[in-house]
Amino acid sequence: MPELTTLLQSRVGVSDGSVFLKLFVPPLFDGAYLALDGEGRPRGVVTARGAALLERAADTPVQALVCDAAGELDPEAIDQVIALLQAGLLVPTTKANTAYWIRPDNAERTRHIGLGADRFIRAFYDYFGNVFLDGSRLIDSHGDFLNEVAKYFPRQPGKVCIDLGCGSGHYTAALARLGHRVFAADISQARLDAAARKPCVPGEIVPMLTDIEDVTLPDSSLDFAMCNFVLEHVADPFAVIDEILRLLRPGGEMVLAVPSLNIRDTIAFWFYGETPSLNFEHLRSYGLVPGTHPWCAVTTDTLAYLTQNGADVVQIEGVNILEGLWPPWSQEFGAVSARLGPAFTTTWPWCVLGRQTVIFARRR
Repeated sequence: MPELTTLLQSRVGVSDGSVFLKLFVPPLFDGAYLALDGEGRPRGVVTARGAALLERAADTPVQALVCDAAGELDPEAIDQVIALLQAGLLVPTTKANTAYWIRPDNAERTRHIGLGADRFIRAFYDYFGNVFLDGSRLIDSHGDFLNEVAKYFPRQPGKVCIDLGCGSGHYTAALARLGHRVFAADISQARLDAAARKPCVPGEIVPMLTDIEDVTLPDSSLDFAMCNFVLEHVADPFAVIDEILRLLRPGGEMVLAVPSLNIRDTIAFWFYGETPSLNFEHLRSYGLVPGTHPWCAVTTDTLAYLTQNGADVVQIEGVNILEGLWPPWSQEFGAVSARLGPAFTTTWPWCVLGRQTVIFARRR
């Protein structure tokens, strides 16, 4: 890096073509962004202060970026500029470069249509696939929530199944251990490699690097499909449902699970120092203000879409993943669920209390 005097005399701008995706839980991370360069390579997470600095940097003298209102140098701002230069997100420039700021809170309904929505998805999951190769200590809830989903797995061995957006394969392996052949479909090679290493005897895991909206398997070739905590990450969730219906044989069954904001996200950050990840990077981030989150109607929208497009909904339930953290909470929320029904899991204020929605359906 140049000396401070030289640095202050230089002009900088944001790296041309960079993409910044606003991360999940703005109240916790105050507008932090995942940054990708102009080639789609992930550069890491930019803090709210760093993001504000980047938005001001357009062929701008460094001195203007690092001085406070009184004109005094701010050492923290200088450190930010240096870190952003080292990351390649700020660059010396003589022109105003273009960057894309994607704020999913304003997405329409259950589809994200913001500029660049599809551009960074693969790179994004490759990034988190390596940072959190095998999941979080808390967020994935492999113990209690896996048991809730596994209730719907086919029990007679020998079925042909698929796990769409399989991640590191905990659910995939649990399904395979029942004696099934399971296609593990994901866009992250790192996660697929982790899934392939999971114990799966007497069944089989078949890794499949693919866009889950376009799976290279024949029509009506599968007995069972599951898609856990994936629909909220893709640009068009109904395109994934279309693909599931295409792949299932008549009478084939599916499990779809979608999350709401849960307390484990916060605990994972506060107590384990985990980088924003997993539930933090939904394309349609879960807003904490009524009416601002386009996924609020997910249960209603998804049920209607399934029914209109050739499936019968057999069961829908809200699952409380606070189990094991503090029993009085889980008991209280269980009582609320019994009174209001499972659809309340995506409505305010209950969406912040750690509930998930599980849909079990069958192709007609």
